[in-house]
Order: sequence, then structure tokens, then C-alpha cells
Amino acid sequence: MVTKTSLPLFPIPVCLYNYGEDESHGLNIDLVTDTISEMYKDQEGTQRSNFGGWHSKGDLEVRYSSFNVLKNKIQESVNDYCDRYGFQKDGLVVSKLWANMNYTGDMNVGHHHATTALTGVYYPIKHIIDKSCEFNYSEGNPLQPGIWDGERGGSIYFQDPSYGLKSRLRKVKEPTAYNLDAYYTYPVAGLLIVFPSYLIHTVTPFKENLQRLSISFTANYGTS
Repeated sequence: MVTKTSLPLFPIPVCLYNYGEDESHGLNIDLVTDTISEMYKDQEGTQRSNFGGWHSKGDLEVRYSSFNVLKNKIQESVNDYCDRYGFQKDGLVVSKLWANMNYTGDMNVGHHHATTALTGVYYPIKHIIDKSCEFNYSEGNPLQPGIWDGERGGSIYFQDPSYGLKSRLRKVKEPTAYNLDAYYTYPVAGLLIVFPSYLIHTVTPFKENLQRLSISFTANYGTS
């Protein structure tokens, strides 16, 4: 008799925290207001992974109380992430928050933050249309397999770090967690995604005549 054992070696923990409307709506409105205020103050922003769009400086948690509140919420989630997956949480500090505002055709090219430990993204809104915020609070799991961006674009997708080494193992009979190369999601208001900083992620070109707002962070041991 043959005994078969399957081992999920080197899994990549990606954790979704959905704060929901009751927990986050007031904060989300403040985050949007403060982001727009910062855009008026610093119209050029800075250039990082963004191709088009606006990218703030990475110190918003120092200058805006709403971002400091969000930082504290993220720190709680980072601590939970460490407890959940067996990492040391003592000394792991959320130290930088920045905002990205994308318009039609804007994107963020594939990149990582591997000089830090953890990173993530928070969505305060679905999008802005005609200067009004639209919200799509959901309790479901919006993370889906693939890189499909449909008619809207603006999805964030995560790429398997071993992608370039698997060129000989591409014939997939049916999608499973063992053979997928990417996962994606669209902005969902109140959703925080936490993941290892080495994980490559991309935001596909935004195709609609709207504004897409996301807030990102990094966490590292110490304060660097």
C-alpha cells in the first residue's frame, strides 16, 4: 500500500481584514478628505511604482490624524498577522503610510518592498466619481485567482515569486492553489490586505473616468 503525503511547502500568507461600514466609514471619509488636501498642497507628489497618477510622500501618518488612526488599526492587524502565522511581533512597527490616486490610464508597475518585513494596502472607498465617493462595503473575500481586470481595470494582483522558474510546469488541468500564478482583487471599502514585502504586486491600468484611491504601508523591525 502506497502512503501519499502532500506538503504545502513555503506557503505565502496573505491576510484580508475587512473592517466593514460600522467600523470604518467615518475614518474613510476623513482619509479621503485629508488625501485630497495633501494633493492640493503637494500637486507633484513623488515617483515610485506609479506610472501616471499621484503618489504622496511616505509620512502621512505624522501629519494627519486620520492616517495616524489608520496606522494604529494597521498595527493591530500586523500584530494579529504575526500571531496567526508564527512571526515575532515584538519590535515590528508600522512606520510609513502613503496614498496613491490613480486616474484613467494610470497604473502601478510590478514591484516589491523587500527591504521591509510586511507591507499592505487599505481601500477607504470603491472610487470617486464626479467628486463624490462611492462605497462598496462587503464581508466577502474579494481575492480571486488570476490577473483579470475586466472592463474597469484598477485591480491589484499578486504574482507568484517563483513565476520565472516554472516555465516547464505550465500545463494546468484545473486551477488550484498549487498551480496558480496570480491572484487579484478590486478596491473594496474598508478592506486591508497584509502580505510579505517580497511579494510582487501590480495595479492594472485604470480604464474608467474615475479616481481610484489606495493607502499603502510598510512595517519593519525597528523604525526604519
